Amino acid sequence: MVVLLPREYLALGIEYLRRFPTWSEILKPPEQVRGETMRGLVEAIAREHDANDGKARLVRSAYLALAAALVLTIAEAVTLGWNEMS
Repeated sequence: MVVLLPREYLALGIEYLRRFPTWSEILKPPEQVRGETMRGLVEAIAREHDANDGKARLVRSAYLALAAALVLTIAEAVTLGWNEMS
């Protein structure tokens, strides 16, 4: 099932992380670096939220299919039982 496949979660881009030890990043005001990092984390959380919504829809669909199969199995058992009694 797609829902059970491993996925990467909550990650900052590798290019962004490679910039940290450079002088252009070191000389930035701390507030700016924190703001950029916060923006990256918020974007990662938003992507994770979207992925979780998709997984929830798949699980809901699988549950409904399972419930429908159970109802059909019960209906078949009742039909076979009814035919045996007749």
